[in-house]
Amino acid sequence: MNEQKVNELLRRYFDGATSLDEERELQRCFAGEDIPDSLKAYRPMFAFFAEERAIEPAAHSVRLNRAIVAGIAASIAILLLVGLPKAQPDLYAYYVDGQRVYDEAAAIESAAGRLQMLAASVQKARDSMGAFAKLQESNQSLQQFGKISSAYRTMEEAGAKIREGVKHEE
Repeated sequence: MNEQKVNELLRRYFDGATSLDEERELQRCFAGEDIPDSLKAYRPMFAFFAEERAIEPAAHSVRLNRAIVAGIAASIAILLLVGLPKAQPDLYAYYVDGQRVYDEAAAIESAAGRLQMLAASVQKARDSMGAFAKLQESNQSLQQFGKISSAYRTMEEAGAKIREGVKHEE
């Protein structure tokens, strides 16, 4: 069965206007392997209906069950159609400050400005890191100077003690 005929039968099916023979034809179509990709979403629904038909309903509830099944089918079809992606999605949507912008040049200009601001912030952070590194180097130099100064004082004290010891011996 061609895709156009299947789509027409589906439309009529969801409107509740198909005959039993047309519904069986749809059932056979979706039970087969040769289904166009655009219609494959309906296969699980018709498989469910086939399983339900295999269960023998009570004679007095056939009409009620058919109405329930048609309602479920319509609900599933609506959910499938609403959930399916658009035929041609909007691939390029531009937003500036949370607002949709339809002018590509304005969106690019805004993005370029923000990239420049980001680059300036990164450069400022790098400069700060350089200054911090120099400060650390200075701190290390001061610590080394402090160690040298402490060692010099220790040597001075030792020299003073030696000089005192030499004076006492004389």
